[in-house]
Amino acid sequence: NMMIEEESHDGIEWEDSMNTMNKRHTSEQVDWDIVEEVTGKKNMDIDWTFKKGDIVKVRIKNPDDTMHPMQHPIHFHGQRFLVLSENGVENTNLVWKDTALVKTGEYIDVLIDMSNPGDWMAHCHIAEHLSSGMMMHFTVKE
Repeated sequence: NMMIEEESHDGIEWEDSMNTMNKRHTSEQVDWDIVEEVTGKKNMDIDWTFKKGDIVKVRIKNPDDTMHPMQHPIHFHGQRFLVLSENGVENTNLVWKDTALVKTGEYIDVLIDMSNPGDWMAHCHIAEHLSSGMMMHFTVKE
């Protein structure tokens, strides 16, 4: 087997130099994970609980030293958040969001308004990543 390296010009999908090889991978071959840094828990083993009205600051990192580095649009169901900063640079255009793109090798700090009670999920908004398990659970209690 021979690996052919080439440039990817789409800017969103795989961000390494193996475009042809990457196009052959599916969610059955590649695991995508959300990892809680403090505990090491992954995906649905992560289970956060909040009270309605809590304001929670979360740092979301997207390391570039993974098997297949690429950007991830991260979505929080049922809540809204502000992107406070990107890579430590303050965001001066604060707008409410439910999804934010975390670029390869970068991180964002978000402030989540836990205002909507219920059981919710946060996940990558790329369907293939979600179907391979890149999601976590959180609860907002009354």
